[in-house]
Amino acid sequence: MTYKSKSALEQFLNVIRNAESTFLDPEKVIDEQGHIDGYQHLFHLMRTSIDFYLFNDPLRPKLMLLADDNHKMLGDNVDAVYYFTQIRGDQEYLIKGKRYDSCYFSISVYGGEPDGEIVERVTNNINHTQIEFEPDGSFEIKLTPNPNGKNEFKLDTDSVNLFTREYFFDRFNSRESDLSIKNLTPQDKPKPLSDEELARRIKVMSTFFEQTTWISPLPVDFPLNDFLPPFPFLDDQGGWGTIDNIYCFGRFKLEENQYLKIRFTSPEAVYWGIQTWNFLMQSMNYKNYKVSINKSQAKANDDGSYFVYLSHNPMDVDNWISTGGYKEAIIFCRWLLAEEMPEQPTVELCEF
Repeated sequence: MTYKSKSALEQFLNVIRNAESTFLDPEKVIDEQGHIDGYQHLFHLMRTSIDFYLFNDPLRPKLMLLADDNHKMLGDNVDAVYYFTQIRGDQEYLIKGKRYDSCYFSISVYGGEPDGEIVERVTNNINHTQIEFEPDGSFEIKLTPNPNGKNEFKLDTDSVNLFTREYFFDRFNSRESDLSIKNLTPQDKPKPLSDEELARRIKVMSTFFEQTTWISPLPVDFPLNDFLPPFPFLDDQGGWGTIDNIYCFGRFKLEENQYLKIRFTSPEAVYWGIQTWNFLMQSMNYKNYKVSINKSQAKANDDGSYFVYLSHNPMDVDNWISTGGYKEAIIFCRWLLAEEMPEQPTVELCEF
């Protein structure tokens, strides 16, 4: 007997086998460490593909963690916790939770094709300012095609998945929200996967894996030891961002005797942070290096601006962050619910 699952698996293995071309491409100008990170990233991506699309069912959804200190994907942030699940636009979902001490919380719903492709648009973005909480922080949210009442939000017909986001000023001494999701549309008990259903899920995994390599590694034509102008995430630009975000990218390349002095300003915002990434949009080793700083941690200058210092070795200054042992990589800034567009950070390359 010829199994459709076998054919789908062979296709998936071919995608994995050819994935190195995305980070070995000479036009990417990624250094040797970036190539090594690329091979390691394939294992992170395999794990995410399996969790999100083999072990997850939009009819019986489960919130699945995107990243931790060993597993990093899709632009993780040191200060944030993200959960993912698949959904369907013809169902109704109840999300129950209790929020504790996060500075930002949201649920972003995405629309597109239910085949693992990069999502096309944000169909709904629900942040903590739009949610009615009980005095103890508990809440219930209904995602439904026909919202009508407190904490009910529109679920469009092309909705295919969602992410929850939660940001903290001191993530590792904070408590993340209790969260659960339930499909309110009655379902029969699940049966063992058929050959057709398993093959379908493997094909979805394959598509997600392949298309994620199109956006990771990042383009490396970012200015060296400088930043591009900040820009907002738009609801129709594609990808798993939130419209509450403003992003700013830069690239650093430093010798042992060099450091960057970054002048940073911010409008009023619920959160802002600066951190280092590798070229695969993975945060640096934050367990062993101080690779990020945020609004609550930074010390301002008299005029309200900040100087943030980036170097290989610790500096006796306020607002220092580490390269995490990387000679060359990405500097990434983000603002959440900023009242206006931030100024572009300026950079001075200095020597000890």
